[in-house]
Amino acid sequence: MFRHKNHAAEDAKKIKGAPVATEKIEVDAKEVEVKIKEKDTSPSALRELLEKNLKWSQIIYEQNRKINSKLFWYAFAGWIRVFIIIVPLVLAAIYLPPYVSQIWGQYQNLLGQTNILSNGVSSNTLEKFLQLLPLDVAKQEQVKTILK
Repeated sequence: MFRHKNHAAEDAKKIKGAPVATEKIEVDAKEVEVKIKEKDTSPSALRELLEKNLKWSQIIYEQNRKINSKLFWYAFAGWIRVFIIIVPLVLAAIYLPPYVSQIWGQYQNLLGQTNILSNGVSSNTLEKFLQLLPLDVAKQEQVKTILK
């Protein structure tokens, strides 16, 4: 699959010098000629194959080591991104409510609203609202008793 640049030329030289036999195979009514290299089982050839296999294994090991290192750093960066997003949200949930209530109180003071009663409607605001409605005094009193 991946050929190391130093070994590709050596492999090509060895293949050229090896005796080649051919074999015909019929596949779907077509004859295909396949080249088969004769196997050399001498100890020197086996030793050479083992050395080549060891070199390729070392190359593959180095590639895998680099890939594992990159994968580790990608995963680490992913966790850093998660913490960059989650930590400010948690800190905001802890520290913002007092500031929001303080700002809300200043906003209410700016608008001139008074403190809210326990039922949720201030007396001054209710009276101002009822004065805006076209109601007589009796109906205004009925609305006040319903709301309180």
